[in-house]
Amino acid sequence: MDNHPYLQRIHTALYVMFQKLQPQMQASIQEHGITPTQLFVIGFLKRKGSCKISELAEEMGVKPSAVTFMVDRLEQNELVIREHDTKDRRVVNIRLTAQGNHTFQQVLEARKAIINRYFSHLDETELATIAAIYEKLVHLMMEEE
Repeated sequence: MDNHPYLQRIHTALYVMFQKLQPQMQASIQEHGITPTQLFVIGFLKRKGSCKISELAEEMGVKPSAVTFMVDRLEQNELVIREHDTKDRRVVNIRLTAQGNHTFQQVLEARKAIINRYFSHLDETELATIAAIYEKLVHLMMEEE
């Protein structure tokens, strides 16, 4: 299967697509005053609700001190807030603020607009085919975890 002629075409097309989309995606993040790593943190908090610095550090594979510095910046920009845990006041949790939620939604909308700009040139059948293929690949990837 490695030498299948379609695989090389797919590889090349994906490579070019990512090379063209990456700068646009980066710019859409920067327009909202955050970095890609900060977007990861905001997205993680959006999914999780709240967490401790140690949980976030483990998820990112970095030391808690690096996450503390990043959370400081996010807190200064009013995107996250630190709160003492209701069960154990020694524990500090981080959660998104309304502004953090809003910024995350804005970035997602900007990214969708970038993708829509290109996919809008496809017809209904092509869109349905691509959607089915991507869903199948995602399903396979999820099974590997």
